[in-house]
Amino acid sequence: MSQPKRPRRLFRLPFGPGRERSEAEDEVRFHIQEVTHRLMREGMTEEEARREARRRFGNVDAVVDEVEELMTKRKRTMRKTDRVDGLRRDVAFSLRQLGRNPGFALIAIFTIALAIGATTSVFSVVDGIMLRALPYDEPDELVMIWADYTRRDVVLPDKSREWLSWDNFMDLRDQVPAIEAAAAFGGFNPTMTGTGSGAQRVSGAAVSRGMLVDVLGEEPALGRSFTVEEARADGPNVVVISDGFWRRAFGADPTIVDQTVLLGNQPFTIVGVMPAAFRPLPFLGTDLWTPLQLDETSLGRRGGAWLRAVGRLTDAGAFELARTQADELGARLEEEYPVANNDIGYNLYPLQSDLVRNESSALWVLLAAVVFVLLIGCVNVANLLVARGTTRTAELAVRVALGAGRGRVVSQLVTESLLLAVIGGTIGIALAFVGTDALIGMAPAGTPRLDQVGVDGRILLFAAAVTMSTGALFGILPALRAARTDPAGALRAGGRSGGSHNAARLRNSLVVGQIGMALVLLVGAGLLVRSFQNLSRVDLGFEPEGVVALQVQLPQVRYPDAASRLGFFNPLEERLASLPGVQSAGSITNLPLMGFDGDNTFWVEGAPAPEPGLEPSVWLRRITPGYFETMGLPLLKGRGFDSSDDGDAARVIIVNETLERDYFDGNAIGKRLNVNDPDNPVWREVVGVARDVKNFGVRAESRNALYVPYTQAATTFMFTVVKTSMEPAAIIGAVRSEVAALDTDIALANVQPMTEIVATSMQTDRFTTTLLGGFALVALLLAVVGLYGVVSYSVSTRIREMGVRIALGANGGGIRSLVLRWSLGLAAVGIVLGSIGAFGLTRLLDDLLFEVSATDVTTFGAVSVVMALAALVASLVPAMRATRVDPVSVLKSD
Repeated sequence: MSQPKRPRRLFRLPFGPGRERSEAEDEVRFHIQEVTHRLMREGMTEEEARREARRRFGNVDAVVDEVEELMTKRKRTMRKTDRVDGLRRDVAFSLRQLGRNPGFALIAIFTIALAIGATTSVFSVVDGIMLRALPYDEPDELVMIWADYTRRDVVLPDKSREWLSWDNFMDLRDQVPAIEAAAAFGGFNPTMTGTGSGAQRVSGAAVSRGMLVDVLGEEPALGRSFTVEEARADGPNVVVISDGFWRRAFGADPTIVDQTVLLGNQPFTIVGVMPAAFRPLPFLGTDLWTPLQLDETSLGRRGGAWLRAVGRLTDAGAFELARTQADELGARLEEEYPVANNDIGYNLYPLQSDLVRNESSALWVLLAAVVFVLLIGCVNVANLLVARGTTRTAELAVRVALGAGRGRVVSQLVTESLLLAVIGGTIGIALAFVGTDALIGMAPAGTPRLDQVGVDGRILLFAAAVTMSTGALFGILPALRAARTDPAGALRAGGRSGGSHNAARLRNSLVVGQIGMALVLLVGAGLLVRSFQNLSRVDLGFEPEGVVALQVQLPQVRYPDAASRLGFFNPLEERLASLPGVQSAGSITNLPLMGFDGDNTFWVEGAPAPEPGLEPSVWLRRITPGYFETMGLPLLKGRGFDSSDDGDAARVIIVNETLERDYFDGNAIGKRLNVNDPDNPVWREVVGVARDVKNFGVRAESRNALYVPYTQAATTFMFTVVKTSMEPAAIIGAVRSEVAALDTDIALANVQPMTEIVATSMQTDRFTTTLLGGFALVALLLAVVGLYGVVSYSVSTRIREMGVRIALGANGGGIRSLVLRWSLGLAAVGIVLGSIGAFGLTRLLDDLLFEVSATDVTTFGAVSVVMALAALVASLVPAMRATRVDPVSVLKSD
């Protein structure tokens, strides 16, 4: 009896729906027949053998199911193997292709690396500062609490974000149910002594009870936080220190809790050390925190706004409810306290967005700019791939003619693009580490959350996603175009085709897009440059050149009264003024451009009394007689202060020109003012009018300002300034020595030339302008390279045409004109489209511009001319090459 014919094996069969079941049944049937024949050879009848064989197999349906499952798994394995093998072949082939075209590969990889490196670096900064969640428990529940002065007729930097009085803070803390916990804070940056390492200024804050634990959700790692008793006005001096300060100042002493440290010459007991992972809010300092010791039952302080506050909501979804409840509370308090709370309310903002409100506009603009650079880079590489694809027409035609499907061709070409992206992206990620460090170094001083910026796993995932996305972005369109190759037409052309009209249109469209996007960036950069130039030319009101400033804080315990304070600052100024190369010295409670100082109310003698609660405000500064001369701040009228304006003399005052203009009709000399105390007025005679000074930043308008003699209102906190004919850095050591000679326990802070303070005030503008300008130049370079490549390639594909034209009598000028008209036509289209785009997009720069319109015609015109000139330069070399075509050689080769 003949053997049954074995079914075709699985790996030889085509795949199809239901095929596995059919093959499984054939496989089982074959094995049953095999057993049947063997039993028949052993002596059984055919019927007995068939019955015994089926018995041995048991449940045939179950066996078929098992075989079907095994076959399905085998097919899947084979498919995966085929895919892996195919991918391996595609990658190997792509590497060989790149090796055969090293110039193309290097240009493409460099472009991708530059674009991805820049994008990743900027995103790492945006992510660390703006996007990454705050490092606290349930950070979405945290809010910043401000007083709202928007209804008041006063000049303030931001009337929606003013400081709070203690009583208004307590009312909000206790009477807004949607706020679970709230804490206020004030400045506390004392000098620490007694540690054996000399006096040092430390960074911290005085915080109300609950700030660390209830609001920020952080328990000390060692010791404890503050108690109720320690937060009272008569509570003991205690301090909680940071982990970094504990390690730096105390060598990580594990027995530090309950030890005593001198802060401002007063003993403070260390009661806790915060965890190493604790990141305090920027305005809370980094070294230590003490209780804000105020008597919560006392009254009469509702009008003194000197606190800021942070709150924690009952849950993240309660923000709008909390704002509504705070508005209702503000309205009630305005009725209850019509003088102190007149036109004052509350404002709540999510803490994360409030922290970065000053940086957000610039960072989003920079991220958008670098995305433009990335897109321009992708367009550049896509153009290279399109041009290169036309040189591979014959190769692709042969592959299609031999049976390769269009999907297979697309797969191969996309693999090549992704390989370029992966290589370029890997180099770009390496560049991102360097670029991120550079951006951190360039970032303006005081940028919040800068310590959380870095290239970590989150950023690497972003870079990987950008890499693969860009590979697909610049690879798919050229691959799809190449896959439409007509094999018959390409083979008939013998591979000599220079590319179809469709390919030419695609290349032209891409280069027009490049020029348009580059022009948008150039316009944005041009506007910021003009804005920065305007800022640089602003009249500050003083002369910063040659002036060195230093911050001095006297310990309250050892300098409790005016006599002791004058006994320090008067000899200090005399010593400093006698140093070689020093011309003069003076002091003031707060320097120009640094913003903060006391907000005081005032009354003009003889003028109608303002409505209670709506008294005009003024920024008051205490100065010594040498201050105006040292700062080069001129008096416009009257006289300055001298040694006779002491505590026993008549009270005098100097006003700025803004206050004189607004309240004295330009004639303030001899008039009198009372500051802060309407019930027991102390009238001060105006003896001089000083020039307006930029106190709140270069952009801010001048506001009402008063100067009083330091001898009549001495404080422990002053800035001393020194005018020198030497390099400012050369006398800093001598200045420190003179301070130490008077008191070794005084730690100086912020010792720096005034020119640095001026530069710092414009640091954000300089940072944004520099980066956007750099990205714009990169975009311009890429656009010019793209245009050069397209023009060069077009000339190379039209060699025969050029040769014929020259043979028929065309001169070099005509050939150059032909090429330049075409290339400049592309540039013109790109410039027009880019100008339209810039007209809409540059309006996003409004918050960053100073005294220049976002649609400034001069900037648009200048940038368009620059782009046109760059396009002309990019086109000249190919145009000159076209004139050197040898018509005889061209016609012979044809």
